[in-house]
This record gives sequence, structure tokens and C-alpha cells, in this order.
Amino acid sequence: MLKRVMRYLYKCGWMFLVITFIINIFAYKYLPESIPLQRDAFGNINYTVSKLEFIFFIPILQLFSYIAIKYPHAKGKRKISHGIYDIAAGVILLFFDIFLLYVFIRK
Repeated sequence: MLKRVMRYLYKCGWMFLVITFIINIFAYKYLPESIPLQRDAFGNINYTVSKLEFIFFIPILQLFSYIAIKYPHAKGKRKISHGIYDIAAGVILLFFDIFLLYVFIRK
């Protein structure tokens, strides 16, 4: 049973990207207009993005990680064992997105 679930998740690794994007769309109306992405050592905000840019930020990271893990660029090199890495990258970025939404909506 577990192997079947893992095979399904391996084939559908892109679904974490879709789930993250759907969560971001539903959270869009609760986000503040300006979202800080970078702070300096003293806590001052250095870089902010609009909430429209923010809802695409993590899904684009997920897309890049999915492509980098699933389709290695160099031919002839040993492939990465991408089944587990693909799932782990998607889940980690999904939880990171949920954490960021929690932090920014809670304010």
C-alpha cells in the first residue's frame, strides 16, 4: 500500500505546486498589501513585495525545484534518486508556504 502511494506521489509531484497555488489564492484576500521578504540584522525591512507577487513566489520555487530534481540537465550523468527528493521538496515548500501565510495573516 505504501509503495503504491509513493509511486502515485512520484508520478504526480506537480500536485504540491497546484495545492500551494490554490491555498495562496484562497489566502489572497487576507494578506496585507505589502509583504516583507527581507529584514536586516536590526529588524528593519529591506525588501517588500505586493500580495499578488507573493502568491506566485513559493509556487515558482516549487516549479524550479520540481524541474531540477525531475529532469537533470546534464546528459550521461547519474540521475538523482528523484522519487523521494521530489516529494520531500514539494512537502517542505508547501509547509513553508503555510507557515508564511500564517505569519502574515496573523498580523
